[in-house]
Amino acid sequence: MKTFSLHRIRVLLAKELAQIRRDRSLFGILVVAPVFQLMVMGFAANTDIRNITITVRDNSHSAQSRDYISTLAASGYFKVTEAAGSEADDGQQLVSGKAGLVVVIPPDFSKRLLNRQPAPVQVLVDGSDSNFGVNGLNYLMKATRLFSSRLVRLETGAVRIPVITVESRAWYNPNQLSRYYMVPALMGVLLLVTTMIVTSMSLVKEREEGTMEQLIVTPIRPMELMIGKLLPFVVIGFIEITLALAVTLGIFGVPLRGSLILLYVFSGLFLLTTLGLGLLVSTLVKTQQQAMLVSAFFIMMPFVLLSGFIFPVENMPPSIQTLAAFIPLKYYLEIIRGLFLKGTGLHELWQPALTLLVWGIAILGLAALKFRKRLD
Repeated sequence: MKTFSLHRIRVLLAKELAQIRRDRSLFGILVVAPVFQLMVMGFAANTDIRNITITVRDNSHSAQSRDYISTLAASGYFKVTEAAGSEADDGQQLVSGKAGLVVVIPPDFSKRLLNRQPAPVQVLVDGSDSNFGVNGLNYLMKATRLFSSRLVRLETGAVRIPVITVESRAWYNPNQLSRYYMVPALMGVLLLVTTMIVTSMSLVKEREEGTMEQLIVTPIRPMELMIGKLLPFVVIGFIEITLALAVTLGIFGVPLRGSLILLYVFSGLFLLTTLGLGLLVSTLVKTQQQAMLVSAFFIMMPFVLLSGFIFPVENMPPSIQTLAAFIPLKYYLEIIRGLFLKGTGLHELWQPALTLLVWGIAILGLAALKFRKRLD
């Protein structure tokens, strides 16, 4: 009976690393491409809305209306343009995409303000993008409140009505930069994509070229073969994390407030699931093309959409939230965002970490059983 041998694993590991080193295209896919994608997507994945083109139709032509328009332009959110043509063409500004908002100032705007009466302003909003529409309208309301408060301060002899004011402070991300929220999550998505897809395709490639059968007839055991095949991708996974961490901290300036050691430990737990998924896919398909299709449509797409990477899981229907609970990426994103932004520690993260460990062991264990059964 063959015994478990660390020597055979070391020999196979050296062979796999040498093969990866010689294959420049594979090295580029594994190391260079993820870093490049992180830099590109990190700049692109920005939900902060700035420089909204706003068209203003000033029917008042007064000092007050001009002051209001100047307030909108000085807010930093809008690029103000003057409306041309008739009011019937205002809607076309939204249809053509020339403006995100259209503000119509009524003729009696100045008269109402001087008489201390409410001065309604009509706003047309492009609601085809709900996030854009809601944020644009909120920015407009904020600038309008600023204009109104300044008018109140300029009044003399006016009766001041006590009002309740709210002073807010945003913790963890004071400037509300979406990049701080998105870039750490991109690390998790790219780690999933590269390690899972390349693992599945690498093992299927061995089977397509017939080299897997050559390894089977050697004294190496199935478990040794699986470990020797997966260990190189573990090494590559940690290299990717290190490079992605350098880009996240150095280029995007995202603060890492938590423990660096915990980041690597929890990333190792996540690698259990990605490598297990890659190994599982390799046991279900026969060609590299099939491995790519299965990975992309049945794993990557649901993982990205349901993990909270783009859409908050809490906003999803209860049935979809139940489905999202079976996605390991969800827990890794919760961990990595907590480490970067909040500086959370093991006391706060032990539950998602434990869930990630259970899923990792389960997926890798199932994949190992199918892999050994297929080889035997």
